[in-house]
Amino acid sequence: MSIVKYISSPTEISAGRNYVLVMYGDEYRQARHSLGLTITVAHNPSKTISDLSFLAAVHSAKEIAKREGISRVFACKQSALAEHIPIAGRLHQST
Repeated sequence: MSIVKYISSPTEISAGRNYVLVMYGDEYRQARHSLGLTITVAHNPSKTISDLSFLAAVHSAKEIAKREGISRVFACKQSALAEHIPIAGRLHQST
């Protein structure tokens, strides 16, 4: 079972182990990378809709992690900046 850890920045993720990360971005997107998957959730003018969309993405991340045998799921309310998201001490370009 994957447990969700809420973090304040993607830089808190230690290198070397697979994970699923959920964070806010400009649009809804899933980006696979060598250590797993990053899901970005689009901001909405309605805080309620943004919060519910984020929670739905966290739930989806848990299911994806379960199916793929990934034990670490992170949720970060910080927005992805520009096209590069710092992950585990290096830059990851989202696709």
